[in-house]
Amino acid sequence: MTDQTEYRRYGRSRRGRTRKEKRFRCLLCLMAAVMMGTAFYTPVMAVPDTAQAEREKQEAEAGLEEANRQAEEAEAAQNAAQEELDSLNSELVSLLSEIDLLEKDIAEKEEQIAQATKDYEEAKADEESQYEAMKKRIKYMYEQGDTEYIDILLQAKSISDILNRSEYFNAIYEYDRNMLIRYQETKEAVDQYRTQLEEERAEQEVMQLEYESQQANLETTIANTRTKIANFDEQLAKARQEAAEYVQVIAARNAEIRAAEEAARREEESRRAAEASRAAEEAKRNEAKGPGATQSTQSYKSSGGTAKGREVADYALQFVGNPYVYGGTSLTNGADCSGFVQSVYKHFGISVPRTSSEQRSFGVGVSYSEAQPGDIICYPGHVGIYIGNGQIVHASSARTGIKVSSATYRSILAVRRVL
Repeated sequence: MTDQTEYRRYGRSRRGRTRKEKRFRCLLCLMAAVMMGTAFYTPVMAVPDTAQAEREKQEAEAGLEEANRQAEEAEAAQNAAQEELDSLNSELVSLLSEIDLLEKDIAEKEEQIAQATKDYEEAKADEESQYEAMKKRIKYMYEQGDTEYIDILLQAKSISDILNRSEYFNAIYEYDRNMLIRYQETKEAVDQYRTQLEEERAEQEVMQLEYESQQANLETTIANTRTKIANFDEQLAKARQEAAEYVQVIAARNAEIRAAEEAARREEESRRAAEASRAAEEAKRNEAKGPGATQSTQSYKSSGGTAKGREVADYALQFVGNPYVYGGTSLTNGADCSGFVQSVYKHFGISVPRTSSEQRSFGVGVSYSEAQPGDIICYPGHVGIYIGNGQIVHASSARTGIKVSSATYRSILAVRRVL
């Protein structure tokens, strides 16, 4: 093998090693960059979507209110129907009592009519008997002529006897005549009484029919009312069942919201711990750089949206650089995230709730793609004011104070519009 050949082989081998070394060095640089990036990256925990839970809770609360209203209406209608049923039953009992009395009166009237009919027949028979007896006596006197009458008078022993005998004949005649008249009058009186009784019975029968009609109507109304009460029972049971289901939904959503808020609180604690760690690392790096290493400042201005929204955003931007104070609400001396948002809107006469969880339900929800300057961007345990161009101004932490950040630097839970 010649030296030239060996040199070429050595050259190729060295070039191969050089390429491998370059790849290795690139890989080391990439790993170092990843490690440095992770040193300044705060992991964001997955937090349940409380906005969806809030919406479902609000819907359930509205459904619960409607179910309770329906239950109250059904119960009121049921009570009214029960009162009506009680009144109808009382009326029916009274009517049945009247019908019972009327039936007794009719039965008594039937007995009276039967007795009057019997009396009439007896009077009629007496009249006919008297009439027949009178006819026989008249016939006898007619057939005998005046001879019998004269003989009886001639046989009289004295004038007094004659008068007595004459009066006897007159008395018989008057007796027959009076008895006949009396029997006729008795028969007519009994007949009139019977007719009156029959008319009274007819009136009672008409009244009985009216009572029976009223009874039928009452029984029909009572049956319908009982059906209504049964329907109200079903409506009331259904409304109460729906109310119980809504209560369960509300309880479940409340549990989800509490879990989300607890997760947000833990994430906020982790974020603050990570920010404190980054601040310490940055302080060390600044010390290593020596004096004169200062942060550059930048001027921000809102864009897009409405004039009022930009006015709110621009007002908030003038406090960039001011301190963060946990529990504070001062735009100059220090505020936390929700205190900063509350104080900015207070300047414009808008009363915003104090805590971040309350602000997450305040105003009207919109999507992030619809966000405009002045909207509140809600994160787990944190809030800020959108200024446009995908940025927010917020009271970030004790280290960084009030600052401008990317709106998507953390997971967005909700966007609330209050203007």
